[in-house]
Amino acid sequence: MNAIAVAEGDRLRLLHLLWIAVLAVLIDLQFLLGAKISRCGISGCSGGGFGVSADPGSVVAFLVGAGLVTAALVIFVPWHRSRRVRVVVGALGAAASWAFVALLYAA
Repeated sequence: MNAIAVAEGDRLRLLHLLWIAVLAVLIDLQFLLGAKISRCGISGCSGGGFGVSADPGSVVAFLVGAGLVTAALVIFVPWHRSRRVRVVVGALGAAASWAFVALLYAA
């Protein structure tokens, strides 16, 4: 009977990890949109009658924010018993988030 309780607890932890991953990707997409708008403005890089509106400082802020939000989600939601594992995976998730937003931003 004790093994069933452990299995259900592990299932709940995996469910936490699943919703964290989905939420992190959705938040990263919002940061990507913000970075793209900060790069050239709403009217696009051609200006479209409004002139080009570029702000490189906010692009960096969006990139850093994407990684920090992803890392915070992975570290503070208890999807694994060990905090050390959550911190390492959170750091890897932040790096992956930065790469995701930066690569899609450059495209």
